[in-house]
Amino acid sequence: MKRYSKEMFLLSDSGYCMPYSSEECDPQPLLGYGEQSDPQTGKKFFHHGLDLTANGTKLLAMATGKVSGLGNDPVHQGYVKVRYGNYEVEYGHVEEVYVSFGTPVTAGQPIALSSQMLHIGVRFNGEELNPVEFLNMIYSNAMSSSMVGDDAPAGMKVQTEYDKDLEEIGKLMTRYLPMYMDELRTGTYKPSAQTEEALRNAIVQGARKNYYFECLPSVTNPLGLSDRSSLLVGIVQNLLIGDFLNYLAIRHTVFLSSWDESQKKKVLQTADDGSGFIDPLQDLRIYVRSFDVPRVASVYPDNAGIRWWTKAWFNNREKGEDVIEISREMAIKFIQGEISKDAWLERYYPKQMSIYHNAIEMTRKQLLGL
Repeated sequence: MKRYSKEMFLLSDSGYCMPYSSEECDPQPLLGYGEQSDPQTGKKFFHHGLDLTANGTKLLAMATGKVSGLGNDPVHQGYVKVRYGNYEVEYGHVEEVYVSFGTPVTAGQPIALSSQMLHIGVRFNGEELNPVEFLNMIYSNAMSSSMVGDDAPAGMKVQTEYDKDLEEIGKLMTRYLPMYMDELRTGTYKPSAQTEEALRNAIVQGARKNYYFECLPSVTNPLGLSDRSSLLVGIVQNLLIGDFLNYLAIRHTVFLSSWDESQKKKVLQTADDGSGFIDPLQDLRIYVRSFDVPRVASVYPDNAGIRWWTKAWFNNREKGEDVIEISREMAIKFIQGEISKDAWLERYYPKQMSIYHNAIEMTRKQLLGL
C-alpha cells in the first residue's frame, strides 16, 4: 500500500478550485491512470495521467501557484504546467494559453482553454501521483468551508451519537467555536481528565493500527485517514463534540434543544466537580474579567475560500452585529491566533468595544468600592 505524509498537505492562501467550472463542464473519464488496454489491439500500456472530456472549457488554477512550463508535444499537444507547492500539475490538450512562464496564479484564475479533451498529470517532488487522488484532495479542500459540523474525510461513513443534532450543532459552532478555542488556548476552560485520556488513547490506537496517511492529506482530512479508520474517527468526533457541548452548558448555560432535564443536570455536574472550568478567582486573585461581557468573534469564507467575512456577538445577543467583509490575509491571521479577539473587535467593531470597556470599568469600580 502506498504511504503518504504530512508534507503532502497543500497550503493555498487563495483557496482551492477544481481545474474547470462545474457550470461550464461536466467532465467524464475517458482514460484512467495506470495500466490500461488498447481498445483496438488489446495491448497493455501504462497511462501516466487522467484523460477527461472537456468540450472546449476554460481551465482554472487549482490553488496558489506559479506557471512552471508551457509547450507542445506529440502526445498531449499544447500543455501548461503549474507548480502548487511541491506539486506540479500538467494540463494537456489545451488550445489556447492565457498565462506565460513564471506567472503567479491563484485559485479559480483562468489559465488556458481546453480542446475536446483534457489530460491531467500530477507529480509530487518529481514522483508521479494518481491524478484522481490529487483532484479528490482539491475538491475536499474547496468544499471544506461549507462543511460545518462534518469533519469526516470525504466519502467516509461515520456515525456519532449526535447525528440527529448536527444541524443545530453547526449553528452553535458558528457562534461559539471561536470563544471555545480562545478559552482552551488561555486555559480558562479545560476539558475533563476523562476526555483528555480518551483522546490520547484514540490517537495511540490509530498509530498502532497504521491508520495515518493511508491517503492524500487534505483540509478536511489532514491525517490522511481512509475508510478503514471510520470507527476511530467516530470515537474522536463523539469526544470533541461532547466536550464542545459541555463547554456551552458550563460557560453559557446553552443546551441542545433535544436534551431533557436529566441530561442537562448531568452535564452541569461537571462544573460542580471542578472539571471543565478553571476558576478565575483561584489563588485569591481578583479577576475582573470573570464579570465580563460575553463577546464572540467569528470569521468565515465563501465556498471557494476566496472572499471572507467577520461577525461578532456581544452580551449573548442572538442576532449579533452586522457582517463585515475582510481580507483573506486578515482572516488567516485571526484563525492562527496572530490577532487577539479583543484586538480584532477593536479593529472592526470599535463602537461596541467602547461600550464594553465602559461596562468593565464600571464593574471594576463597583467591585473595589471606588
